[in-house]
This record gives sequence, structure tokens and C-alpha cells, in this order.
Amino acid sequence: MQLTAIGPAAPARDMLSAMPDVIESVGRREFAPSLFALTRRFTGTENLTAFVSTPDGQVHTLLAEDKGPSETALCVAKRYVARHWNADPANAIVIDEHDSHRCWALKLRFSDITNPAYRNDCYVAVGLSERFSLIQKRPAGTLRVSVYRGRRESFSDAAVAKLTDCAPLLLAALWRHYSSIGPGESRNAAPYFRARLEKAAPSLSSRELDVCSMVAAGVTSEGIALELGVGINTVLTYRKRAYARLGISSQNELMRMLM
Repeated sequence: MQLTAIGPAAPARDMLSAMPDVIESVGRREFAPSLFALTRRFTGTENLTAFVSTPDGQVHTLLAEDKGPSETALCVAKRYVARHWNADPANAIVIDEHDSHRCWALKLRFSDITNPAYRNDCYVAVGLSERFSLIQKRPAGTLRVSVYRGRRESFSDAAVAKLTDCAPLLLAALWRHYSSIGPGESRNAAPYFRARLEKAAPSLSSRELDVCSMVAAGVTSEGIALELGVGINTVLTYRKRAYARLGISSQNELMRMLM
């Protein structure tokens, strides 16, 4: 029998070897800022976002991080989901459903976007010019994580290679984070949306406010049921009743009302 002491690891010199620190934070609040710090260090990204679109058409913001204290990335992510999701050419791409382990990479310049409102709101107005995304489709939905460069800048081949080299591990960590806590920022965003709803729709009951605020924050019906301690059918009933009072029929319409 032999016991050997292993010395402290040297500082990681590549993105793949730095991933263990991020993986340790999966399911915790520090995951998103930790992942942003990693991607910024190795690619120079300005923002980091991750979205999950489910087979039933819901879109969840898993994370939205940037280097400043103003939460610009989160505000733009909310606007993107509420107003511009269908205008993004990336969301029109059909991903192979038969290989859930395959990862896809997509580079998009703001000049590739033909919709002027989307291009201005999510790129020009916030000084972004390019997005590089890693995409994976699984039975639970399609996950896309993206990094962004500032105006007139582009990701280098070396930065792209760093991301693609660790794509399987990075996407696996994001899927695990998604399954652990549900859509990112949902617990923090729900009170904000509830306050907006209370002013916009004072006729809603307390439970209807609870359900709609969590729907707006991207929480699934199952997640809302667990949070409120009720059945899924009860959640769906509250949602249907609230939507009827508000004169809307979808999450996107709810988000437009709240923005």
C-alpha cells in the first residue's frame, strides 16, 4: 500500500482545465458568475447567456451575466425572450433530434439579423456585434449558451477553439444546473414580476399573482407546483384564470405586458 501527497494544482492555463471550479458550483447561486468569469478570461466575452426552449414552446433564461453591476445582460435577455425570440435566425435552425450528445456551434454577426427592432434592441443599443453559441438538443428541449463581443469586434479562432474544445463538458454542466435549480434567476425575478403585476392587474388573486409572476420568471409548471405546494392541475387552473382576466393567452404576451 502506498500513499502519495498530491500538491496544489497550478493555475489553469486553458479553459478545459479550469472547468472543475465551475462544475463544483453547479446548482448554486455562484454558478452563473463563475462561468462568466471563466468565459471572459479565456474569450474576452462582454456578456454570457444561456436559454432553454422546451418542446411545449416555453423559453427559460437559465443565466444572463455581464461585467457590470447594472444587470444589462439580464434586462436584454428578458426583452429578447419577450419580443424577439422568433426574429432570431438561430431559432429557425432545425437541430438533429437523434443524437442528444452532439453539440453544435453557431457564429452570428449583428449584420446577419434582418429584423431591425431585434438588431437594435439586443445588439446595437447595447454595443454588441457578434454572438458565438454552443447548442445541444435533448428530449427536455434545446439549450443554447452564448458569448458576445463588443461592436466592431470578432471572436478569434483561438477563442472559438477554446469553447468548442470544452463544449461537451460545458453543456453537460449547464444541463445539470438547469435540472438542479430550474431556470436561472427565477427565484430573484419572481418578486419583481409580482410587484409589476400587482400594479398592472390589481384584480388578480394572490395565488394568480404567485403563478403569473413565476411564469414570467421562467419557472415551469412543475416548478411552480413544487414551490407553492399544490398540484400541477391547480397551477394550470390558476394560470388559465389569470390569463383570461388579463386578456392574454401566452407567456410571451404576459412578458410584453410586464416590460
